Amino acid sequence: MLDIGLNDTKADKHHVRIRILSEQHDGKVVYWPWRKHMGGAGTGEQWGTTASDDKGLFEIGVQVARFEGDKMLNSCTDWS
Repeated sequence: MLDIGLNDTKADKHHVRIRILSEQHDGKVVYWPWRKHMGGAGTGEQWGTTASDDKGLFEIGVQVARFEGDKMLNSCTDWS
């Protein structure tokens, strides 16, 4: 099990989302489902999640984004 957490630090009336990215054995990137945090600025949330592949996961990354409804406003991704 993998825990991911997200804090909303900007009072901009937009919500934030986070998701796991994984690279499979063949180099294909899998974009796992978004986790949505609607609590507003100064709040955070944490989720337990699993990601697996029968042949293994070679890299794990995370993508964080700011949304207005279902429209992504901006995002950043980190594989480190």
